[in-house]
Amino acid sequence: METQVLLIDHNAARCNERRDDLVAAGVEAISAFEEYQAAEALKCNRVDVVCIDSQFVINGGSRIGPLIEGLKPVVPVVLIVDEGHIPCHFQEYVDIVIDRADFDITGTQLLQQLNRGQVTFFQRWFGDWVNRASRSRRGEATSNVN
Repeated sequence: METQVLLIDHNAARCNERRDDLVAAGVEAISAFEEYQAAEALKCNRVDVVCIDSQFVINGGSRIGPLIEGLKPVVPVVLIVDEGHIPCHFQEYVDIVIDRADFDITGTQLLQQLNRGQVTFFQRWFGDWVNRASRSRRGEATSNVN
């Protein structure tokens, strides 16, 4: 059974481009650009992973976290962020945070690995991401002191 990914983003062009990339890589994906579309997709489809662009949450999708939790409480939520910024009060709904640039480069591979049932890949990737983010923050703090 293929992994079904729901991509949620208010930017339809970006969302559809991500969907097309995933589909081309063999991952089933559907798109939603508004909360009501996301709700319908969650109600009417088997959804194994939800990927949300943080700009969606910031630009009026503040109810999406509770919506997903209410309809599909065990489905992992991947938040695609700019510069590690998680929207206020949204962290409790997120399982994985990935930078937009990283998602554009490795998101398809990440979801393909999930599709193959290699959840340990997520754990390894997340550990790597945390290490990179930590090194980046330390580098920024050091460069700001000089």
